Amino acid sequence: MLRLNDHVRFTDSETAAMLKIGIDLTGVHSQAAINAEFARWANALAQRHPDLLEKIANELARVIRQSEEPEPAYNGEQMEPGLARS
Repeated sequence: MLRLNDHVRFTDSETAAMLKIGIDLTGVHSQAAINAEFARWANALAQRHPDLLEKIANELARVIRQSEEPEPAYNGEQMEPGLARS
């Protein structure tokens, strides 16, 4: 995806990949249009497969929580075997 301010462009392969899961990015050229397409997709999924939408939402929440966790501080005593200093 290429982005400039609010304008976006998707490659043909990106558009094809998203279409495989029901997200049509053909003609989408702004963040607002992306949001609208994902909202349409989520609403359709909620009507047909609410259990799957719940699984997706839970996994997204888990990934977001994980990305917000601070990196552990380096501790030289916790090095992997074979990497210890001599």
